[in-house]
Amino acid sequence: MREGYASLSLLMSTRLDTCMETLRFLARSSELQANRLLTAELRIRDFLTPIGTNRPAQRAALEELDNAVSREAELRPREASFWQEISDFIARRLATLNFD
Repeated sequence: MREGYASLSLLMSTRLDTCMETLRFLARSSELQANRLLTAELRIRDFLTPIGTNRPAQRAALEELDNAVSREAELRPREASFWQEISDFIARRLATLNFD
């Protein structure tokens, strides 16, 4: 049982790292903000896809992602508007979990 939890935790960490790398690339991109945000939202949805409909797992993954986004915003203030938009998107996703 403990081994399965460790594997799941490692998988989540790897998916989070991959998602954050994509978001960092988008934050630095010269594309229009609207295009970058649309792509970011798609990558976040991809990040959540393996979780399926497990609401507690979705909530935990979104909260972990939001923590990583907040750290990134602190480290890269020049990209603050992008990270704020990402955080707002995550907050909207979390809000839907509370009402469904």
